[in-house]
Amino acid sequence: MSAFIGRSRCWPAVPVCLLLAACGGPTEPEPATPVSRSSAHFDFESTTADATAAEMDLGISLAETHYEAIANLVGANHLPGRKIKVILEGPFRPDRSAGFVDDQGNVHLSRYRDDLGGYFGSLPHEVAHAFRYTYWHRFNIGPWENFGFIEEGFAEFVAQQVYPEKGGFPFYGYPEDVVVGHMLIRGDAIPMQVMRDRHELNTPCQWQTYPLRASWFRYVDETYGRAAVLAIAYAEVETTNEMIAGLLGVAIAQVDADWDLWLRARYAAIPNAEAVAQAYLARFGDEPTCRAGVDY
Repeated sequence: MSAFIGRSRCWPAVPVCLLLAACGGPTEPEPATPVSRSSAHFDFESTTADATAAEMDLGISLAETHYEAIANLVGANHLPGRKIKVILEGPFRPDRSAGFVDDQGNVHLSRYRDDLGGYFGSLPHEVAHAFRYTYWHRFNIGPWENFGFIEEGFAEFVAQQVYPEKGGFPFYGYPEDVVVGHMLIRGDAIPMQVMRDRHELNTPCQWQTYPLRASWFRYVDETYGRAAVLAIAYAEVETTNEMIAGLLGVAIAQVDADWDLWLRARYAAIPNAEAVAQAYLARFGDEPTCRAGVDY
């Protein structure tokens, strides 16, 4: 049949698939190969052909920068036990999380719009979680009291420390003290003890829980020191309220009350805080907000 290739007409008895090839007709393109990259501390891969080589290069570069900064923050005793795999899952879908660490310690990321951080707005937060994977299993901390509050609060605190300009959730590059301080002033702050007791509020109330917990850890860091933060985040005994109070030398209810006063003072000291807060709310103020007496 090769004799008919390139001729102006094709023999009618030739099968359709060969006719298309012989006559120069359209053929099914080969699927694009998902891109992957590796570096000293990371293996990046994509589950689709969505991620470009340029994005992979950017992601690897950012991840290594975050790794160094997080390692400096947590110390040499708290480094991951292996390389961290980062999986790019394609565009964000409402039916799945935008970012999470699975039970194997792998980071999964979805793509948002570029102005909301693209693939990598949540990268430092998720890498902070992945850093703790070895710790989770060494001490079986999942069932511990206050686990969820500490896990998510510390991860976002770390993300803000190492990359405050990050474009992703929950601050999107807006100042932490403004976002959380205005939340306090307008009466939308979920009490810290409620968040400790009810980690199931984490997702439905995420526009409140993530900023609030990160701010609490910043207060502890600036008031009691980095060693106190790490002693809470990497405790080797169960993280009860009493255990945390013993570390800080203050009842945890008093720590919460002092944090409230501290943040209100910081907010009041920012000359344009109200205008910045309104700009943040203009973009994100229609997100679901949990209310006392209704949701908790």
